[in-house]
Amino acid sequence: MANNNNNQHDQDSLQQVIDFVKAYQWRVVGFLAFLIIAILFLTLGFWKTILIVLLCLIGIGIGYIKDRKQDFMNFLNRWS
Repeated sequence: MANNNNNQHDQDSLQQVIDFVKAYQWRVVGFLAFLIIAILFLTLGFWKTILIVLLCLIGIGIGYIKDRKQDFMNFLNRWS
C-alpha cells in the first residue's frame, strides 16, 4: 500500500514539473542555454566559448537552410 502511494506521489510530482515546463517553456530553454554558456565561459574562457557559440549558430543556419530550402530560394528570388 505504501508503495502505491509513493508511486502516485512520484507521478504527481512529475506532472507538476511537466506543467511548469509547459507554462514557462521559453524561460526554461533560455535558462538552460545560458547556463551552458556560463559554464563554458568559466571552464574554457571567453574566446573559445565565443567560437563554439558562433559555430553552433552557423550550424543552425545551415540546418535551417536545408530544412527550408524552397522558402530560402523564394526569399532569394524576392531580393534579386
